[in-house]
Amino acid sequence: MSLRFIIGRAGTGKTQYCLENIRLALEKEPMGSPIIFLVPEQATFQMEYALAHNYGLGGIIRAQVLSFRRLAWRVLQETGGAARVPIGELGKRMVLRRLLDHHRGELRVFARSADRPGFADALARSIGEMKIYRVGPGDLALAAEKTDETPGLLNAKLQDLALIYREFDAFLAGCYTDPDDYLTLLAEKLDGSSTLEGAEVWVDGFTGFTPQEHYVIEKILGKAERVHVTLCLEPKDTGRELQEQDLFYPTWETFREITDRAQKTGVKIEPPVLLDAAIPFRFQNSDSLAHLERCYFRHPTETAGAGEGIELAAAVNRRAEVEAVARKIVYLCREQNYRWRDIGILLRDLGPYRDLIADVFQDYDIPFFMDCKRNMLHHPLVELIRSAVETVIKDWSYEPLFRCLKTDLLPVSREDTDLLENYVLAHGIRGYARWASGPWHYLRQFTLGEDAEPAPEEKAELAAVNRGRLQVVSSLGLFTENLRQAGNIAEITAAVYTLLEDLHVPEILHKWAQEAESAGRLEQAREHLQVWGGITSLFDEMVEAIGEESVSLEDYLAVLEAGLESLRLGLIPPGLDQVVVGTMDRTRSANTRALFILGANEGALPARQADDGIFNDSERERLAEAGVVLAAGGRRKAFDEQYLIYMALTRASEKLWLSFPLADEEGRALTPSPVIRRIKELFPGLNETFYQVDKLPDGTAGGLEYFIHPQRVLADLAVQLRELKAGRAIDPVWWDVYNWFNGSADGRGRLAKVLRGVFHTNTEKRISPEVSRALYGQPLKASVSRIEKFKACPFAHFAGYGLRLKERLLFRLAAPDMGEFFHAALKLFNDRLAERGVDWAQLSREDCGDLATQVVEELAPQLQSEILLSTARYRYLTGKLKRSVNRAAAVLAEHARRSIFRPVGVELSFGAGGELPPVTVELAGGGTLHLVGRIDRLDVARTEEADYLRVIDYKSSDNRLSLAEIYYGLRLQLLTYLHVALTHSARLVGRPGLPGAVLYFTVKEPVIRSAGPMSPDQVEKEIMKKLKMQGFLLGDPEVVRMMDNRIETGYSELFPVAINREGNFYATSSVASLEQFTALRCYLEQVFAETGGEILNGVVAVNPYKYKNISACVFCPFKPVCQFDLLLAENRYRALSHLDDNEVWARLLRKGDQ
Repeated sequence: MSLRFIIGRAGTGKTQYCLENIRLALEKEPMGSPIIFLVPEQATFQMEYALAHNYGLGGIIRAQVLSFRRLAWRVLQETGGAARVPIGELGKRMVLRRLLDHHRGELRVFARSADRPGFADALARSIGEMKIYRVGPGDLALAAEKTDETPGLLNAKLQDLALIYREFDAFLAGCYTDPDDYLTLLAEKLDGSSTLEGAEVWVDGFTGFTPQEHYVIEKILGKAERVHVTLCLEPKDTGRELQEQDLFYPTWETFREITDRAQKTGVKIEPPVLLDAAIPFRFQNSDSLAHLERCYFRHPTETAGAGEGIELAAAVNRRAEVEAVARKIVYLCREQNYRWRDIGILLRDLGPYRDLIADVFQDYDIPFFMDCKRNMLHHPLVELIRSAVETVIKDWSYEPLFRCLKTDLLPVSREDTDLLENYVLAHGIRGYARWASGPWHYLRQFTLGEDAEPAPEEKAELAAVNRGRLQVVSSLGLFTENLRQAGNIAEITAAVYTLLEDLHVPEILHKWAQEAESAGRLEQAREHLQVWGGITSLFDEMVEAIGEESVSLEDYLAVLEAGLESLRLGLIPPGLDQVVVGTMDRTRSANTRALFILGANEGALPARQADDGIFNDSERERLAEAGVVLAAGGRRKAFDEQYLIYMALTRASEKLWLSFPLADEEGRALTPSPVIRRIKELFPGLNETFYQVDKLPDGTAGGLEYFIHPQRVLADLAVQLRELKAGRAIDPVWWDVYNWFNGSADGRGRLAKVLRGVFHTNTEKRISPEVSRALYGQPLKASVSRIEKFKACPFAHFAGYGLRLKERLLFRLAAPDMGEFFHAALKLFNDRLAERGVDWAQLSREDCGDLATQVVEELAPQLQSEILLSTARYRYLTGKLKRSVNRAAAVLAEHARRSIFRPVGVELSFGAGGELPPVTVELAGGGTLHLVGRIDRLDVARTEEADYLRVIDYKSSDNRLSLAEIYYGLRLQLLTYLHVALTHSARLVGRPGLPGAVLYFTVKEPVIRSAGPMSPDQVEKEIMKKLKMQGFLLGDPEVVRMMDNRIETGYSELFPVAINREGNFYATSSVASLEQFTALRCYLEQVFAETGGEILNGVVAVNPYKYKNISACVFCPFKPVCQFDLLLAENRYRALSHLDDNEVWARLLRKGDQ
């Protein structure tokens, strides 16, 4: 038995020495005594590949590449101990949470922290650290006795930790194995194992060892025939004492510890192999890298010129940094004969760069392997489990249920899922009972008791919805019942596992893996294959650790999500020729010719140290004094960071790139690392390159480096062509790029897409009159609101009425629903009065309240699938509706008491099937427009001289009638309704009528604000002011008094008019003369004729209006379709000039004269 060290600085060929000697031994005796090559876990694959491939061995029987953990597994399988169930990280945390809760009364410090998020994790890490450093509960108890007199919390922490640690070991005893105990078990079992009998052991790639690993090495020394240990150490340092701040102190300490253990066990120590060439083997082709390795930590500084092979780069942000690296990698592989596998990327912290590197490298078609554990929260299987349990907890509410359906792991197609989602959102379906109770039916948004037969396409869609519903119930119904009956964690987990088996999830994952592999997505394929094992292991841990614990489904979900969040899958590289991306403390990449170190910023390189355990640095020092040695504290870790930096800087054999961003994603300034400053000191002639995201390549030598990848250059070409389109000159090299793409069929196709984008104008061409007439039909049937929509924006009209695009219906009360309800309520209110023969003027406040309650309760079930009865919130809203209808009725009753106007029609429809015929307008280009609609309320005041007609339109929010908006065609309804009424007045009232008024009436319960108390009469007066009708009245004081008999002079409480002592109207009064009403009617017909003609002539322009601060785009649902963008020169608002009333009247009267 003997021990031999192989000593050398970085790059001197220690690993090559091991591999070469193993190869020679295998060639000499292929079936000889065992050879064990012991390396870090993450390096096992690389070393196996190196032995089998690089050295031409083909196959290996005698030699094995193992990690400590894998060696432990081999020995425990042989000697016993491997059969016990291993407890994973989640299992540990769950057991520790239970122990903390059970012993809460005995804990001095931990009781206050037991329920704090993350405390169980910190406790699990601390116990794991104790085991790795071979510290038991008894050692902690002894340390507690020694620190009893010291100030602070250390003594209490030690007592609490000793208690929980002891109880945790008692829980594991005889049933489970903590993976943190594997190496201790390995050391204890090695004496009874034949695995290392006569073996030659090579240990390589370690900076240092934990006490647990040192214990194993001690046992290996006493068992193996010969042990070789490589250490990255200055050869001359083996014979002298080093200090903590020295670069090689970590490996020197390892050298000393192993030497002491060998001497203690009587193992012969052979003379070390000292690899101390003047220029290390790795840097034979790079004087600069050799100088960097030799002098980085040497003082005084020895400079070495320009640093050939070393590049420093600053970037405006991380994206610019990664883009620059991607371009450089492609350049190396294309122009300098590098293979992807010759290139490595290292970071101190992969987090900020992980997704960015993946996105950019995919854009550049760079194959890469991310050397890190994968979080699996994004995987559909994980989402299925979380959402399925949450679906039962929330009784099949929309959000978790459709998250579950969209995993594609249920037998419901995406199309059926979309149909189901639309139906559920529109009808407010919630609860398992609603899903399972029977077929769903087609329900219109608001029927007012009028059942309508669904159209054939609606029937077909409903059939598909019900098919999907049955599939969902069949898939999740039994699971719901099982979960509701389950009482503990084991039963709940069994129900979840049964669901996955019933859904054939393993078979689906296998199919997905095959599809991903066929498409070349090898990492994704392996994720699909591994996630099932990870999930089942998680379930096993939960059942084994706390399976008998009774919990609610909510608590179970919290435990489950904690486990799923901690689920990490490790993947081996799916291909051999890839760029390896990893972290400095984990990734081991052999034969790296070019290394890129990203994120070289202060605070990141070297990394800031932070306490993440139970004990802080000062407490660790006091523990060491008490005989309990744990992992290094922050001070020692800071020194170890320098060693990590040394190892990273010396990893490449030919080229080294260091880069840093100047700002983060939020624009906060970042400063370069001290490493950058040190390299500049070593190489004063080394220049720093600056990279920007928006820099575009040009024809210069420096610019040509950007011409790397066709897809990226094509995007830059598009930018240049836009510059050319804007009249600016571009570099001639871009015409070469253009011609290059145009020189191949594939390139021409890609170029054509770019050209279409660059020279696209966001305008819509007219559709032909023939197509327009076929699309809209003849005669053209339109409501007034449709005409207003066209006048607001022709494209919005085309999208809504031509393409028939609709917003997704949602189960909620929007403003249009409220308006529809108020219309129906006031119509029904009026009908009930007519049935009883009661005039509006006869109604008392109590009558209004009683009848409003009856009306609202009668209509509530008919609104949007009984939405007003669905929740407490909507039931409260029903009460508000009653108060609003009551208030509206009371105001209308007050109007009736002061007026001789009485309803002659309510919800009076005109058009096909209505009480009145449509408004027919002949169009100039041929064709006819039929205007259809419904008048909310039409009143008449009969006198001997004439009958005056008044139109009232109910609104749920405040509205004012603007003459300018009428002139521009944006507000035509009220005037159109008056026009219809006057046109058919003989039919309605028995003789031709005259205009009385057009008015908006707001149906609401207004809020009255007051600085102090108000009497009931004052409140009522203020309410009447708030609900004053708005619009235009006939400019005849007598007609106005027919509407408000209390106004002789002064302001009306009911209308926006005021009369002076001379009997004339104030200038602020909203009145119009008979001539003006006539001019308005004539103008309406012109607007209808012009608009109808434009519709049938195919006008579909994206041409939204803007008037004052209001535009057609504000509430338009079609913005994603038209893509109106003010940044485009062709997209501008149709600005409507401000017109005062006098100017509008003047224009209308001139048009009337024409």
